[in-house]
Amino acid sequence: MKDIIITGASGFIGSNLIKTLYKSYKIIAITRETSNTKKIETFCEIYKYEGISRLINYLNNKDIIGVIHLATLYVKNHKMDDIKNIIDANITFGSEICEALSLLNFNGWFINVGTFWQFYKNMQDNPLNLYAASKSAFSNIINFYANTTNITFSTIYLNDTYGPNDNREKIFNLWLKIAKSGQNLEMSKGEQIIDLIYIDDVVDAFIKLIELLNSPYKTLAKNKIFALHTKERKTLRELSEIFEQIIGKKLNILWGAKPYMKRENFMPFEGGDILPNWIEKFTFKEGIREVINSSHS
Repeated sequence: MKDIIITGASGFIGSNLIKTLYKSYKIIAITRETSNTKKIETFCEIYKYEGISRLINYLNNKDIIGVIHLATLYVKNHKMDDIKNIIDANITFGSEICEALSLLNFNGWFINVGTFWQFYKNMQDNPLNLYAASKSAFSNIINFYANTTNITFSTIYLNDTYGPNDNREKIFNLWLKIAKSGQNLEMSKGEQIIDLIYIDDVVDAFIKLIELLNSPYKTLAKNKIFALHTKERKTLRELSEIFEQIIGKKLNILWGAKPYMKRENFMPFEGGDILPNWIEKFTFKEGIREVINSSHS
């Protein structure tokens, strides 16, 4: 089997992706020394990153066809002490991976993952926060390597993802918590339009892009920005109503108790290319039902 490198492998998307891809490829997960890899270590080879030189030596005899770069540090509202970690995780690490591949004369593909937050108010060069700005900075670095190497770069842009066994502090987990406890949850007015993709559909998108990049038509994906949009956008408040219908109880949400952020994003990014052969399969009702059912198991 051919080798695929995945960074950010221990995260929600990475771990779900590995559990599908390992059936067809040998997966090499490049992780931090501190990463918890228990969920994935039976499905892939773990490599603890220690810098460019050691990575080059490690990869030198590998039969690598591609890289999926999921590693990121998400900080919604950064503090002064977060800056170095954001830059190290979102700019330096990816740049070092690209440099190592360049020095190895790698001529396969590299899938980068961006965020809709790079386009606040749907405007180019207008990142919502420092996290999004760091992702945009890395996009410019990718442009350099795309123009100076034989690597085929593609980017998938996501707004947000959800699914069963997601341990992140996401909205459905907060709603599940108050549904069980009966506690109140203070929120804004909930007028933000939400663009959420269920995890199985996200994994399927990566598979479709990998198939395209491994095909004779890979030039169709070269230097492209593919954005995954849901077919049924809802406001946050409308989404809560669907959640309440499925769980069968009213949530104690105090709408309007919190102010909107200074740079609140009410409309998700609307641009990007359509990923060939990818179709969203899960509706909000189906996806939310899976999340709720998994919480009972």
